[in-house]
Amino acid sequence: MPRTVYNSGNYTITVIGEEDVARALGDLKGKTPAAIKVAINATAREARKLMIAKAKARYAVNAAGQKHLKDLVQRKKATNTSLNAELHIASFRNDLGYFKYSPEGVHTGRDVFENAPPIVRAKVLKAGSMKPLTGEARMSKGFVLQFKSGHVGMVQRVIGSNSSRKLTARGKPRWTTKDGRVEKLRTMGSPSATAMHNTIWPEVEQQVEDFLIQRLDAQVDKVLARAGKV
Repeated sequence: MPRTVYNSGNYTITVIGEEDVARALGDLKGKTPAAIKVAINATAREARKLMIAKAKARYAVNAAGQKHLKDLVQRKKATNTSLNAELHIASFRNDLGYFKYSPEGVHTGRDVFENAPPIVRAKVLKAGSMKPLTGEARMSKGFVLQFKSGHVGMVQRVIGSNSSRKLTARGKPRWTTKDGRVEKLRTMGSPSATAMHNTIWPEVEQQVEDFLIQRLDAQVDKVLARAGKV
């Protein structure tokens, strides 16, 4: 029977059991690759849609996170000579800034002292609770920062460290400790896109496989109908 195969990091949908389709087409078996190709590409599109929907349902992604989920694209389409399609996400790394946090908003300069919240809370799973980002060991509490690229991320200061970068991307002096040091920043991590996909795939695999079989059956019927074999 045809089935789907998943590879960690990106996944490839491949038809296994090509002879089943060829057998169904009989003397039209020469059209087997074309029929399978159409079914695989349709299945890849459906798999992408299911993966994104399941991720939105499971993870507490904000607007930026939802946009990042859509970076999952069909990098390779099936052809008559290569019967597999590949979905791939360009950026595997996530950070906590892609998930729900409260209160929202970026504070810079003097605004940090006047309006920034004492503690930011965040969560990764929709079913989870908002956790205070109070910091631990050598890491400061978490806070929101807008990078030069425009991305809004969650970062921490490495307490006791000393960075050579004394100016911000806008050329302003960076915050210093009482003894004049600029502490290094570290982006707060979260489940990578790969980890998210590894979790989600088992939940959608059967649906994708069923869809693939249905599309293969539909393509076989279409080829037979055009040839007047039905």
